Amino acid sequence: MHIQSNSPRGGRESLGGHRRRGAVAVFVAILVVFLIACLAFSIDIGYMMAVQGEMDRAVDAAALAGAGNLVDGVDAANLAALDVLLCNAVGRQVLLDSEDRQAKLMAWLAEHEEDFETEAGEWDPQTRVFSQTEALPSAIRVCASYEHPTLFFARVIGVNSFEVKAEAIARYQPRDIALVLDFSGSMNDDSELRRIHEYGEGSREAVETNLLEIYEDLGSPVIGDLQFEPVYISSADNSVIKQTLGINDVAYPYPSGSWNDYINYVKSYYNYPAKADYRKKYGFLTLINYWLERKPKNQETPDLWKVSAQPIGAVKDTVGVFMEYVQEVDCDDRVALVIYNSPSQEALLEQALTTDFVAVEDIVRDRQAAHYDNYTNIGAGIREGWQELQRSGRAGAKKMIVLMTDGIANRPGGTTSGRQYALDQAAEAAGHGYPIVTISLGNAADTALMEEIAQITHGTHFNVPGGSDVTDYEEALLAVFRTIADARPLLLVQ
Repeated sequence: MHIQSNSPRGGRESLGGHRRRGAVAVFVAILVVFLIACLAFSIDIGYMMAVQGEMDRAVDAAALAGAGNLVDGVDAANLAALDVLLCNAVGRQVLLDSEDRQAKLMAWLAEHEEDFETEAGEWDPQTRVFSQTEALPSAIRVCASYEHPTLFFARVIGVNSFEVKAEAIARYQPRDIALVLDFSGSMNDDSELRRIHEYGEGSREAVETNLLEIYEDLGSPVIGDLQFEPVYISSADNSVIKQTLGINDVAYPYPSGSWNDYINYVKSYYNYPAKADYRKKYGFLTLINYWLERKPKNQETPDLWKVSAQPIGAVKDTVGVFMEYVQEVDCDDRVALVIYNSPSQEALLEQALTTDFVAVEDIVRDRQAAHYDNYTNIGAGIREGWQELQRSGRAGAKKMIVLMTDGIANRPGGTTSGRQYALDQAAEAAGHGYPIVTISLGNAADTALMEEIAQITHGTHFNVPGGSDVTDYEEALLAVFRTIADARPLLLVQ
């Protein structure tokens, strides 16, 4: 028997479909709630990550600031690190503004002593290990934490705040410095009597006082009847003059020159104006002037390295102080010494890159103006400097040249070719990425050339002009070398 149903075909399936659609709606509603919750928490998590990034940047900046102030002592470095940390926005909050800055720093530190920690020490780039030290620290480690009070959606589950922490280590980047110095004959010029004419009558006392100092540097020698203050002798007869000075039977003291040459020099010397006339005046004052001007080489008058002639004396003194400045913080700096003065009118690498700064000082102290030769080959000095950096410089070190001159490039060839050669070598240094800090010393220096060399290499030019006092250089040079020594590059190592 067949019974036909009156119900619509598929009615049961339709009823089941309605139930399935209801279940999907509930599932979708639950899923939407879950997704909204995920979105809400992702906003909080994203915000926490953003605040952590801000904290990382603030601590990085604090470490760099602290490292940059280590030269002033650990306390100054710690204070600088805290200052920069609190001035950087973390979570849209600047913890320190400019009002009552010092008082706020101290107040914050007293309240959050456990949230801020610094250590001064050293960073070993090979092992990548920081070790604490109090002796000439070159690195600083900064740790900071911050309890941030604001979350958006996590508060519904009782999480009202979160903590961010960060640590950074910054250090001075070690430097390889090629010190390129002028030891040409002109480095004695400010101690010579002709400077009285160039600097004016007011400089007479300063020049004569400096020549007396040089006489004392030589041990106040006794030679015949010569006195320091020169005496006028009108005779043109050399034998009479030597007899009068008591040097007729006294050997001339140095390898080059003679008593007759000195006497002829004083008799005929014409560079002095009438008001500063030392012609026919014989004594150690004019004898030393003769050595400085006519016989300055080491092979001619070997004792001149001992004397405080100018400006070479100021350079020697300030190089010694520069070495002290460099060592104020143990940055693993190294220094090479090049002098552009050699028997071949070129330049010499007197000391390869070294941490033995005393050795560099000793070499500088033992050289004299025109030690090997009179001429000024600035280009050869630059060449020897950048080649030593290329040959011996360390991969992780900041490489630079410090170039000093008191004159005009006149080798190789002459002034025109010498100047161009210096610019060519500056371009070579620039091609290797070595900046040149240039120092023009005295009124006779080619300041335009030194400025151009600095510009080509992205360096800095310092001008130290001469004056009426032969010691004017020293204070200005000290300031320049202080600036160079303090310009230590910083490196964030962790």
